[in-house]
Amino acid sequence: MLRHFFHLGRAYFELDHRQAKAYLWLLFFTAAIVCSPLFTYYLYPAPYNLDNVKLILEETEEKDSLSGSSDTHKSIALFRKHIDEMREEDWIAAGLPAYLSKRILKYQDKVRPLKKIKDLYAIYGMDSSRVAQVKPFLVEQEQKVSTPQKRVKKQPSLIVLDINSADSLALEALPAIGPVLSKRILKYRELLKGYASKKQYAEIYGISPEALAVLQKWTEIKEVPVVSSIKTADYKKLNDHFYLSGKDARYITAQLKIKALCWEELKSGLEPKAQEHIDELKLYYPCE
Repeated sequence: MLRHFFHLGRAYFELDHRQAKAYLWLLFFTAAIVCSPLFTYYLYPAPYNLDNVKLILEETEEKDSLSGSSDTHKSIALFRKHIDEMREEDWIAAGLPAYLSKRILKYQDKVRPLKKIKDLYAIYGMDSSRVAQVKPFLVEQEQKVSTPQKRVKKQPSLIVLDINSADSLALEALPAIGPVLSKRILKYRELLKGYASKKQYAEIYGISPEALAVLQKWTEIKEVPVVSSIKTADYKKLNDHFYLSGKDARYITAQLKIKALCWEELKSGLEPKAQEHIDELKLYYPCE
């Protein structure tokens, strides 16, 4: 028969002698693997029958139930306990067999405590008849319904800050002002050589209406930063200010060499940006 498969493999698949021999060994190992469970079943039979085991377990439970019921039917004294306070003897006294009372205690210990009578249905073997049997002996655990209390956020105590001396941490303590905005406030203060008016807060890049209102309410300008008198200011002092350009600085210095003027006479020759902030420039470079 093996020789027949050998010649069949060579003729049908057009194999040489070595390939046909390998093909034959492959068939042999495949058949051995497929049939190995059958050989194992017959060579090593099960030492017992599963049906017999189920029958033995059922008989054991019936004996336990009979022994438990015989003890409890002698005298059952009615008592009432909380379901989480029941002990093994209490469950037996309530009419449950010993194996089922142990199962209830094990469930409470390993899974979760019992709080309501309907929680007994989660235990294997506790059907509606068993629950109805023990219900007269049980008192459900009272659950206190707690009404959620609204948390009132305490507003931090705020103090009015001097805008020209406050640091970033003090500014971040104000509502609606974060780290990014506080850095922008300080950077713009450096460009202006200090804030001279609260109107300048609106010029800060990216400030929101809420943050602007907070700054106007919780900050003050204790001292106006004076750079220099306009009559003694040179080109460098004028050109360093954010509101003035190099052209403005050259124009002012040239006019001051000719005649001692003030901002009213100089305004017409300034750039539009400087003309727009002429009131602030009067504070930075006073005429007196």
